[in-house]
Amino acid sequence: MRTAWLWPLATTAWLMGCGEGSERAPEEPSTTPPRVAVGVGRPGQYIPVKAGDTLRLQRGCQGSQHVFVSLQAWNLEPLSATVSLSLTRRSDGQRVSLPYQLRLPFEPANTQRPAMLSGLLLVVPEPSEALGEPVTLEARLEDAQGQSSTDTREGVIQWGADACP
Repeated sequence: MRTAWLWPLATTAWLMGCGEGSERAPEEPSTTPPRVAVGVGRPGQYIPVKAGDTLRLQRGCQGSQHVFVSLQAWNLEPLSATVSLSLTRRSDGQRVSLPYQLRLPFEPANTQRPAMLSGLLLVVPEPSEALGEPVTLEARLEDAQGQSSTDTREGVIQWGADACP
């Protein structure tokens, strides 16, 4: 009679996962952080930026002006991340672009390139504060696990062709 109480206790322990098979370790998230490379390019393009390259300021169809930014990413699972972009004037650290931060899906990698996000519009609200100025283009991405990567490139802002016909 004394051991009658052990049966319900053993059954409860088994149902709660303390029985056979409970030795499996939980799956660990990937420890490899993502990596990002920032460049320029319209949708479907990725053009790397070398130090001192010209970053083209395009007039948009709705009255503003922007730089087309494109990204490449490695070790990004799932294929989405919070993307932050900025253009900062190097002479005084003043940001010359509007804040940009969105959670976006990346195009999957293929045999010719890594995962990609292209044709992002980084708006420059006051062209006179940026034209002819050396700037730093910065991209930061943060994956679903909170791991992040940042890449910066230095260039000079100049007018490009109008983006509208």
